[in-house]
Amino acid sequence: MESTHSNQDSWILDIDFSELMDLRIDFAFKLLFTKGDPCLLISLLNAVFANKKIQRVIKSLTIKSPYLEKESVKDKLSVLDIRAELGDGTTILIEMHMYGLGELKAKTIRSWARAYGEELEAGDEYSGQHPTVVIAFTNGKIEATEGKEEPIKDKIHRLCMIMDREDFIVFTNAMELHYIDMVAFAKAVNKAGRVDIDDTEEGMFAKWLSIITQKEISDKSIIEDACKETEEIRMALSTLAR
Repeated sequence: MESTHSNQDSWILDIDFSELMDLRIDFAFKLLFTKGDPCLLISLLNAVFANKKIQRVIKSLTIKSPYLEKESVKDKLSVLDIRAELGDGTTILIEMHMYGLGELKAKTIRSWARAYGEELEAGDEYSGQHPTVVIAFTNGKIEATEGKEEPIKDKIHRLCMIMDREDFIVFTNAMELHYIDMVAFAKAVNKAGRVDIDDTEEGMFAKWLSIITQKEISDKSIIEDACKETEEIRMALSTLAR
């Protein structure tokens, strides 16, 4: 939903960004993407998938309960920020975190396992089970694996799947883990002075990240430009301003 700038966009220039809610706070994130217009969440998800060239275009979705069922009374309760189901049965789990990926990896894998495991019912074919996708916004990068001395490259968007470690053939699409480093994005934007940098090739993905990390973006005109260019971004910023 691209749009050209008009006089109706003049309100953008009057926004006091210091007064806006920080979308990195899980409450604000859930409020915007579950209580607002569904097109905002759909646009964000499509942007994430397009950034990794995944052939999945969402047209509609259903918001589900964020609680993942316990298998026993002693199990640790798992609560997601957002849980949605697509029209084809794919489950999407979304989490917003203000800490780094090193502390988050085990949690997201556990959430994926629970959601994937509870979908299959008696009599169902294993091969017919729908994928479960985790999208985690993190406040730091992945740490090096034990015994690996080379530094891990700062990467804004990582896609992790189950694959053969020798020839890198994807074993199954049942697990799809997206890790998005908000710190790396803001750092790169502030250095380059624009949003289409590094591994944010897909335009909408970069625009959404500029809104989500707007507290860390030094040049607010970058966010204003993204808002003027795209209807969904304008809607999100307007909602935050209200």
